[in-house]
Amino acid sequence: MKTNSADRIQVALGVSPLLARLLAERGWSEIEAVTEFLYPRLEHTHSPWLMLGMEPAVARTLRAIAAGESIRILGDYDVDGTIATVILRQALKTLGAEVSYELPERLGNGYGLRAETFERAAADGVKLAITVDNGIREQEALERAQALGIDVIITDHHLPPQTLPTVVAIVNPHQAGCEYPDKNLCGSGVAFKLAQALLERSGKLEGTWPAGLRSYLKLVAIATVADAVPLLGENRVFARFGLEGLERPVNPGLRALLGFAMAKGKTRVTSRDVAFGLAPRLNAAGRMGAADRVVELFSAPAAEAGGIAQALEGLNQERQQCCARMLAEIEARGLGEEPGVQVISGEGWHRGVLGIVANKVVERTQRPVVIVSLEEGRAHGSGRAPDGMHLLQVIEGCGDLFDRFGGHAQAVGFSMDAGKLEALRTYLAQAEMPTPARKNAEYFEVRLSELTPPICKELARLQPFGEGNPEPVLRVRGARLAEAPQVLKERHLKLVVEEDGVRHTALLWNSTDCARLAPGVELELIGRLETTMHERFGEQTRLMLREFFVTSAAVL
Repeated sequence: MKTNSADRIQVALGVSPLLARLLAERGWSEIEAVTEFLYPRLEHTHSPWLMLGMEPAVARTLRAIAAGESIRILGDYDVDGTIATVILRQALKTLGAEVSYELPERLGNGYGLRAETFERAAADGVKLAITVDNGIREQEALERAQALGIDVIITDHHLPPQTLPTVVAIVNPHQAGCEYPDKNLCGSGVAFKLAQALLERSGKLEGTWPAGLRSYLKLVAIATVADAVPLLGENRVFARFGLEGLERPVNPGLRALLGFAMAKGKTRVTSRDVAFGLAPRLNAAGRMGAADRVVELFSAPAAEAGGIAQALEGLNQERQQCCARMLAEIEARGLGEEPGVQVISGEGWHRGVLGIVANKVVERTQRPVVIVSLEEGRAHGSGRAPDGMHLLQVIEGCGDLFDRFGGHAQAVGFSMDAGKLEALRTYLAQAEMPTPARKNAEYFEVRLSELTPPICKELARLQPFGEGNPEPVLRVRGARLAEAPQVLKERHLKLVVEEDGVRHTALLWNSTDCARLAPGVELELIGRLETTMHERFGEQTRLMLREFFVTSAAVL
């Protein structure tokens, strides 16, 4: 069947047999769907008015603007939450709104809304509060808002509880009855949809996708990649056009951030650059207790933007050091192999990096884990689970232990009285969690001679890569070493390989083992194809290796 699908894709779209085969192996078969995937267009996005709750949300917001009421955006401290705040704040300012914002302090109040959040808002004269990337599970705090006479609009993408809070409007594609076609938007994606609807209803948009509206996609793309939502459907459109926009930044803060995050001279921005360059620097602000710096960065004049970006760079380095210390302490204790969900706790562990450390433990053990910081009688935890496990459902079964909890299928967070930690440990140790099958590495088999320049350019149409659309890992056969290997900076290995006149550079980081590597040996290469654009050297394609094997000796 895959062969038939590959043939149909090749004939219908005029692509190479290699690309058609790769698409078929990934389950693509419908020609219309493949066309939208390979050639995304802004017209493939959906109307914001299809989202349940959008009409009352827009109506109430525009009434507040017309009446000069004070509006407050209530965001979150991660990349998605801070960027959602920036997006909606900019849209409201464009409409002349009196708008302020508040982000939770991770090391103080922690995630989400609290009664005090609305008490501060009431004291400041706020009449309308709009949440972004949070709020769907904050019933107690929302009841306080109602008592204080503050109207609330919730925009969120987290899974809702069975009983929804009573507010002016809820804009969340996961809520029951919402017919919005794409359920996988991140919080910034949902906030952008509200911004789009507000600008459209106010007559600020000429045409479907004017330049002013497209400019928001740079930020939406960063949040979409950073929040690891599937890069398919509407998210793929946002990411593709947003990444292109990042190559021509106008905002001083964005330019300054790119200056720190991008390799010198590199001009093409990829999802990998966002995931490993931009996102960690933005996330570090919230993790280390300075989330406001992200909003400040994107609203700062050029004279101040560089200093804020430099501060984010310092926070990211501090975050890396903190993670390394905590992970070393956990590994020194030894990771258990007991059934259920492992709970690992420590006194005074930095709450801002619990989730990152939990991710690293899951990567190494392929088992669910909860990392807990104990501070002054309180326990703050972050849990992660491998694909195929629904950790949120598990902790919902002991929800009475927590003061607050929430999250996604594979990522949860909570706070509780430290005295209840042993009860949680006992419950999670007995929890029935499916054992995910260890995935065999999925390689796409190619000959080196197939990777001609036109084919490499065609394969780039698969970008942007990320959740739901992973970067292909190639098993390249038939390569012979064309030159003696080189060691770069005493740390990395550079190989030049060829087959039938097709030649590529291959790089293996953090390895200098040149044994048996004489020119002419035949190699099997495992890695990914990377195409970059450099202001000095132009477009370059190279193989970034995970490993390689010598399969035959040099032919004399």
